Amino acid sequence: MRSGLALVLALVVVWPSVGSARDLSAVYPSEAAFTAAVSLLRQSVERNPRDVEARYRLGFAYFTVWRQFEVGLISYGRDYHRVAEAEFRAALAASPGHLASLLALYNLLRLRGDWSAAEGILSEISRLALPRGEVPAVR
Repeated sequence: MRSGLALVLALVVVWPSVGSARDLSAVYPSEAAFTAAVSLLRQSVERNPRDVEARYRLGFAYFTVWRQFEVGLISYGRDYHRVAEAEFRAALAASPGHLASLLALYNLLRLRGDWSAAEGILSEISRLALPRGEVPAVR
């Protein structure tokens, strides 16, 4: 794997603010509180399944809660990585070059330990993120 490129991309990823009335990256004390927080995004996706930003943001919210579960901050969210992956893939189906969704999906796969799938996404990320013709030095 191009570890140098992977490291650079992992360090460069800056998650955008979710942009709703509630901070979806907050730690919600219960699953019900989290479900209420994402209800507007869920409704937006139901109204327009091809809404790339709503799909990405919903996936990001589930990704964040999954990570919070993984590190022991909350007691729910064990399988939320599946919902997050489905939302990122739906965003990519609607807009194949959506860089934020590609980066999020790469990070999810990497954190889940699915290295071959994560590596498969790197070429698309580098094609979109690097200037044409520039090849990163791998050490």
